Amino acid sequence: MKIIKLLIIILALTAINITLSNHNTKKMTLTETETTQKVVKIKCTEMSCDACKRSITKSINQLKGIKSLDINLETKIITVIIDDKLTDEQSVLNAVIGAGYEAELIF
Repeated sequence: MKIIKLLIIILALTAINITLSNHNTKKMTLTETETTQKVVKIKCTEMSCDACKRSITKSINQLKGIKSLDINLETKIITVIIDDKLTDEQSVLNAVIGAGYEAELIF
């Protein structure tokens, strides 16, 4: 009888351990996914109109990993949220330069 009780306790503890282990794994995966986003800010003093905005937007959107893009013609600042596992800030800057505009990263 004692052996049966002991086996039941061991099985219960093993089941609890497996459940908690799976829960922690899911939590860690979610955290890793959340940390892949990065904000990139670029100063582009040459852009001045909607045609400039469209040209830069088209060039940046060709990159993989672009989450959002905001181009403010008034402040001359381009703000891009990227997935840094798929692209990097230098690639975004190169896309703006490739569209024909002088630009620099803002840190």
